[in-house]
Amino acid sequence: MNGHRFACCMIRTLGTAAATTASIHAHAAEQGALDALSLYALQPAYAWQPAGAPLTVPPSTSDDPLIAPAASDASKPAVLPTQAPLESTTQATQVTPATPATPATAAAPTVTAVTTPRFGAKDSWRLNFEGEWMGDFQDANELQGRIGAAWFFVDNAELALYGTGGYVSQPGQDAGMYGIDLEARWHFLARETWSLFGSIGCGVMGSTASVPSDGSEFNFTPSIGAGATIEVAENTRLYMSARWYHISNAQTYADNPGRDNLGIWVGLSFGM
Repeated sequence: MNGHRFACCMIRTLGTAAATTASIHAHAAEQGALDALSLYALQPAYAWQPAGAPLTVPPSTSDDPLIAPAASDASKPAVLPTQAPLESTTQATQVTPATPATPATAAAPTVTAVTTPRFGAKDSWRLNFEGEWMGDFQDANELQGRIGAAWFFVDNAELALYGTGGYVSQPGQDAGMYGIDLEARWHFLARETWSLFGSIGCGVMGSTASVPSDGSEFNFTPSIGAGATIEVAENTRLYMSARWYHISNAQTYADNPGRDNLGIWVGLSFGM
């Protein structure tokens, strides 16, 4: 009898639970806010109500937006979960285009400008070509050419060494001549394109016949003169000079008649 009464009680309880579940589903459909998981979580609150008790929904005390508001809060809008936008902790990397590498530029060859030393500068050199006429104002004349190099050992002062060759016309027997001259010149008035100079020199001369004709075949040739230079092209000078030119054997022979000449010469001088 007791068993029968217990079975009836259990059956009535299960029926009540089933009816409660159906009522909860209907209620959730009206509210539109409970999901299946929340419904099953609420089932115990209704399942064990006494049979025939009115269905009541406990007021919502949870802040969980997943649980729908109670019936007393039906006038309030349902609060649906919102998710704050996730802030990316990774900052956007601004990509700066790489500057293209500048191709290596080959170093330009260094061009050293060749500067021409000014005329008369210390330690400068010149190449000289000269022609000269000499006469004693009587009956002897001499033509000679000279080729030499000049070195300015100080500013505006040069020392020139020449090789000479020429021809002597004189009473008696004419003669060919050859020799060496050493001459110093001081450009006492030197300007950019011209200069005035004084000169002094001495040389030795050999000849194919005696010069003078009653003298000797070997002679010394001291000289003193003055002249001017003019620039005719870049690094090129025209020389013009007049000089006293003496021919004598300096008593190295029994006879030493000697001869004094006036020499006039011109020449071109090229810087080296």
